[in-house]
Amino acid sequence: MMHRPLEFLSDVAKKHEIAQLGWIGSPLYLVNEPELVKQMLMDTRRFHKGSIFKRLEMVLGKGLITLDGPQWLDARRRMQQAFRQGLMGEQQQIVIRHTLEVIHRLQDEAARGPIDLHPISSELMLRIALELLFGASPDSVDLDQARTDVEVCNDYVKHRVWAITPQSWARRRFAEFQGALGRLKSIVDQIIAQRRGEVASRRQQRCDVLSLLFEAGFTGDDLRDHVMTMLIAGHETTATAVSFVFALVARHADVQQRLYEEVRDFSPQTVPLDATPFTHAVLNETLRLYPVVPLLDRAAVEEASLGEYRIPKGANLIWSPYCMHRKHWPNPETFDPDRFLDPAGTPKNAFIPFGEGPRVCIGKPLAEMEGVTIAALFAQAFELTTEEGDLPVRPLITLQPKNGVVVQLHPRSELKDGSKEPAADSGVLVGVQ
Repeated sequence: MMHRPLEFLSDVAKKHEIAQLGWIGSPLYLVNEPELVKQMLMDTRRFHKGSIFKRLEMVLGKGLITLDGPQWLDARRRMQQAFRQGLMGEQQQIVIRHTLEVIHRLQDEAARGPIDLHPISSELMLRIALELLFGASPDSVDLDQARTDVEVCNDYVKHRVWAITPQSWARRRFAEFQGALGRLKSIVDQIIAQRRGEVASRRQQRCDVLSLLFEAGFTGDDLRDHVMTMLIAGHETTATAVSFVFALVARHADVQQRLYEEVRDFSPQTVPLDATPFTHAVLNETLRLYPVVPLLDRAAVEEASLGEYRIPKGANLIWSPYCMHRKHWPNPETFDPDRFLDPAGTPKNAFIPFGEGPRVCIGKPLAEMEGVTIAALFAQAFELTTEEGDLPVRPLITLQPKNGVVVQLHPRSELKDGSKEPAADSGVLVGVQ
């Protein structure tokens, strides 16, 4: 489980819909049947967040991801307003502006050779998150250091989830983790301090999530933990999904061409989400193959049943979108976005990259908007190619492309004088308007 969790769990999942794996102190089960997973996720009374989520408290504190019971329900209800659909148009404009700035920069770098888009997508999403979630300027943060600190925390928590040795045995690793966590907390404290003095009328004019958390009455440690959760989970998960989109379209020229044909005539300032079915399908198929959070868990707080199986009190149950998305789909290793254009062909309850039930990811609509918008703008601006074959992954708490996403960027249109502008007859984006 520590060194090759996805391979191990995939082998087990091929043979069983639920399997006991063993555990020191309490039983551990892998649940892989969609109906059983849905039953478990819907039953928030008997099944609470498990040991993986409890370990996340060392980074996220008691934020929405780690809370349980009445505390979670209260926080969820109060935070729901901050993610309401009515804000989506304003929030998309923030995504578009930052994405066009990155595209403009990359057009100047494209001729220099292959570029690793994974750190670039991470930087882009961190910039977007700082403004969209917190109303903060990206220039106020050392973005490279913040990205590194998030990865250090991610790696350490994954290590502690499965480690059977005492924390004191890895003092150097723990010290690195504490340093990274301290710097991230300092960013959060700085953001909150800068925004706390705003008058209510100013906050009401904003569309960032932090303003709405202030208005919802969050203060003190509660506010800090929710901001920490959004800073880390709110940028890294979408950044990773976008990186996998880039990697896959670069490896599938036919998909990339269809994506381009769908979005080429849109104004870069308005990417209509309701007119991009294939772009949505590309994002969904990416999340099917490479769900950002590949492994999650629950703990049985009382004896329960899943189908015909008895689950004892205190048992730990893990479920893996990565495994489910492969076992229950035809030709599962094939990248085929058309699966999502025909709802009748979608296996029931077998696509859960954002979870299911009452605890489905609160930021799902926002993440989908960000992923579709960024994919559309990059498709307008560039053709992506790569000499890389396989796409190995690195399973931390989130799934990461092990060797980055190294591609060659080919601007869609370039004038002879060296400047870059949209082609007059196609509306293709190749520069910032």
